Amino acid sequence: MNAPSDWLGLARASLLSPRAAARVLLGLRLPLRRLWELMALVSVLTVLMLWVEAQVADPQTAALMTMILDRPILAAAVQFGLLLVTALALLGIGNMFGGKGDWPGALALVVWIQALMLALDVVQAVLYLVAPTLGEIAGLAGLALQAWLLTHFAAELHGFTNLWLVFFGLVISAILVGLGFATLMMLIGAPFLGVA
Repeated sequence: MNAPSDWLGLARASLLSPRAAARVLLGLRLPLRRLWELMALVSVLTVLMLWVEAQVADPQTAALMTMILDRPILAAAVQFGLLLVTALALLGIGNMFGGKGDWPGALALVVWIQALMLALDVVQAVLYLVAPTLGEIAGLAGLALQAWLLTHFAAELHGFTNLWLVFFGLVISAILVGLGFATLMMLIGAPFLGVA
């Protein structure tokens, strides 16, 4: 899968048939080194996209993004850390409940979800220019899309069949992990970024 059309097809499949898309991603068996590199890349691109959104967003949102981007290297490191924690939680909590996922698979799925969120961020930035309200709606749609993808991807990673149980497990896990990570970030004075 190197051609752009292959990746566009996979993105479309992620929206329409996420479990099938997850099977394709897991079947690629990307080496860990490549996955770490891709995670670093999407972390940096996310910070760059935040900068773009700060240029076109409403003043209140732009002020928050500017505060985050005052320390871009730290912001990218926090983004990387959030993705790492998400992958750890996706793997560890699923395995606690009898899942069969593995570490490279969890990393691959989390990196792909963040790549899709980046594409949505581009759309959101354009919408901010056209109609700020539509930009805000796109942001809410992004949250729903993240939940949709995480639920189906987690189910496929671990071989679960009940999507509702997976969804509620993800919600509870996200709350617990989010609280723990937020506490840690406050202790070290790091900026916050909204991610998967």
